[in-house]
Amino acid sequence: MSRILTMLCGHCRCVGNVRSSKEMTPLFREVTLRCTNDMCGHVWVADLIAVRTVSPSACPDPEIALPFARSVMIRNLGLQLELAFRDAANDPG
Repeated sequence: MSRILTMLCGHCRCVGNVRSSKEMTPLFREVTLRCTNDMCGHVWVADLIAVRTVSPSACPDPEIALPFARSVMIRNLGLQLELAFRDAANDPG
């Protein structure tokens, strides 16, 4: 199932559909939307910005510095602690 990015018109509260978008940087796009209410006709520009990583990339770009979501940081910390306890339990010394 395909999902389409929409946003409610700030004036009439009808759905606005994306008409075009322009990549400004790898993490930032400018999106132009048009209200579906022909009586309103509002056209506006919105910013679409990547703000955090929810699931890390399998092929990360070293130039992209996107912080991890708190849930990812907690999960990674839990995995690190688990590995540390395993290593300590397996240490013969």
